[in-house]
Amino acid sequence: MADKSVAELPLRNVKLAQLPRWVASINFSPKGILRSMQRGRNRYHAKYVNVLRPGVAPLGHFVAMVIVVSYIWRYKGEKHHRLSKYHW
Repeated sequence: MADKSVAELPLRNVKLAQLPRWVASINFSPKGILRSMQRGRNRYHAKYVNVLRPGVAPLGHFVAMVIVVSYIWRYKGEKHHRLSKYHW
């Protein structure tokens, strides 16, 4: 592992003392962020979608995403109801 630079290491292999150098090596430009999102999407598809016999994991992930997004959309109204004591 001594032959690799800190920038090439995945986050799980970075030591705590190397963390500032690792964060400084990340490309925070819009192009770099877009590339990292594409890499994440490609990894997700390679692991869950583009397999020989896909299971129910992609469907479960989609349902969880829909639940989270619907809660975010309804948060303003839910916040008002949360503060009322007895009635909606």
